[in-house]
Amino acid sequence: MRTVIDVRTISDHFPGIGRYAYHLVSALARQKNRGELVLVHNPGLANTRYNLAAIASEENVRLVHTSASPFSVREQVRLPRSLRRLAPERTHFLHWNVPYASPRPFVLTVHDIIPLRLPQYFTPWQRAWYRMSIAFAMRAAACVICVSEATHSDLKAAFPGMRARVSVIHEGVGRTFRPCTEAESAYVRAKYALPKNYLLYVGSNKPHKNLPALIDAYARLRGAPSLLLAGAKDPRYPEARHRVEMLGLRGRVRFLGTIPEADLPFLYGNARAFVFPSAYEGFGLPPLEAMACRTPVACSDIPSLREVAGDAALFFDASSTASISAVLESVLEDEELRAGLRIRGLERAARMTWDLAAQKTLEVYSSGLA
Repeated sequence: MRTVIDVRTISDHFPGIGRYAYHLVSALARQKNRGELVLVHNPGLANTRYNLAAIASEENVRLVHTSASPFSVREQVRLPRSLRRLAPERTHFLHWNVPYASPRPFVLTVHDIIPLRLPQYFTPWQRAWYRMSIAFAMRAAACVICVSEATHSDLKAAFPGMRARVSVIHEGVGRTFRPCTEAESAYVRAKYALPKNYLLYVGSNKPHKNLPALIDAYARLRGAPSLLLAGAKDPRYPEARHRVEMLGLRGRVRFLGTIPEADLPFLYGNARAFVFPSAYEGFGLPPLEAMACRTPVACSDIPSLREVAGDAALFFDASSTASISAVLESVLEDEELRAGLRIRGLERAARMTWDLAAQKTLEVYSSGLA
């Protein structure tokens, strides 16, 4: 059977969802009895992180180009025609921007509903457009995949009349995320001039990531190692950098920008602890990746991160700088505590893999969609 997957989010514009898309289709390509995979992508979009050609080298996998960018007029006009010419038995959209004339049946992945949960960061028009678009996509979908029970719960609360069949399929940890060797550790330390001890955050600087609160909490700590902030920079949100300057932390807080995929496991693995202060997440992949690299994790006490991390992390109230700093102080200073978190983190990460996510996704594909 032919499955067409919209992978246009595998681009630099979608740091988190692009990560999901790449690792999921990579794992799908490894599965037996998955039929033909056709990956629709836009080669005109910047993609400095992922090698789609490597996936397309797998047997019975091919790339199809489109000029339609996400959220464009061409997405609504040209893309549906291209999809119909491919004659798919089923189509999978990995984000909510589904063309209205898409061929049926299709599967939709919903990651979160940030515009509805955090409306203060969006204009009324953006919120209305989002609500209309995702409501259409869910009504038209044969099945909706939610990346967490937390997202499923959010969807039910926001759309109480939702009738789509829903499957919850957790994201996973890539195979490259593992404890690093001494040689790998030395390599990444030299490449980025890393200090011997550091506290690490990986993610974007968007408002819901709550970085100003993390920086305020970090400023309360005495004798703490450097704080390194890695991930895509969105110039619309300079607040974190402003806080660093205002608090006189320039020498203690570093912004590393986007880290190549090959180096990211070693950046995690060298950290004394990983911190994730997000106010809202649909899933929350970085804490899980840190656990797979044997790094102790401290993160926000929100439903999705409780679901992801279980008993393998320390949790804090993301709205309280005192709570954040108190938990960070504990995880940085208590070696016995860190040792326990490392053990439980490795066990937790081993339960969530992309191969498992791919197998469950194939079960959705084969559950009467065609």
